[in-house]
Amino acid sequence: MSWLSLVGVALVLAAAAALVVWRERVKVLARATAQFGGEVKAEIRKVTWPDRQQLKNSTMVIIGFVFVMALLIGLMDIVLQWIFVSLLPRWFG
Repeated sequence: MSWLSLVGVALVLAAAAALVVWRERVKVLARATAQFGGEVKAEIRKVTWPDRQQLKNSTMVIIGFVFVMALLIGLMDIVLQWIFVSLLPRWFG
């Protein structure tokens, strides 16, 4: 048997060993993924979804908050624009 044949046999054995190791890792990851999926499913069953009235109330609170924040940001914009456009040029102009 020549050295080239021995190298070929060694490469085939190494590839087979790598395939076995890879297959075991895939099995472990598949089991972990299946377990995770089962845990997610169990947690989803525990969720309590809001009824229509709770959803309506929460939506109104969010819309009100957004409206107040829009007014606050708009007021800040007007005040800062007045300061930087009107007052500062008079003082340093």
